[in-house]
Amino acid sequence: MIVAPWPMLAAAVISLAAGFAGGYALKSRLASAEIARIETRHAIEREAAAQQAAARLARAQDAEHQAVTALHAAKDQLAATQRRLKDALYSLDPGRCGLSGRARGLLNDAIANAGKPLPESAAQPTGADAKSAADPGNTAGAGERDVALWIADAIGKYEECRARIDAIRRWDDLTHGGGDGR
Repeated sequence: MIVAPWPMLAAAVISLAAGFAGGYALKSRLASAEIARIETRHAIEREAAAQQAAARLARAQDAEHQAVTALHAAKDQLAATQRRLKDALYSLDPGRCGLSGRARGLLNDAIANAGKPLPESAAQPTGADAKSAADPGNTAGAGERDVALWIADAIGKYEECRARIDAIRRWDDLTHGGGDGR
């Protein structure tokens, strides 16, 4: 009896197709489990990144608050110093020209408080300036008080600018490294 190869061939093709389908189904299940593990790990990483970002934001906000508080304290201290300096300068004789030793002392104290004292040569008038200041006919220039008030205002503006820069530097140190906030 001669058996036709077609039924065996059909059975082999069906078995092969069943094997491929089973392999595909198994691979699909394994891939689904791997995808689920990857998605879980990714969700955990996203949560950790969100928590780190929230912590950095909180540190930045704390640093901003500290910097603003320090800036306001520096501005208040500067305003009080400026008030004392101007009160003392207003007591000077408005008609005199040139800076007396008292006015230079007040200005040097204000500058010393700013952390930058004048060099010795700048604290003393030159001989020509002393002669000019002693000249009773020299009334055309600005008075001692006017010059001193102008200098005091310049010192105040410089100190306010320095306080702002210090506040920005403090915030940057705390938020971006080098400070307590890292």
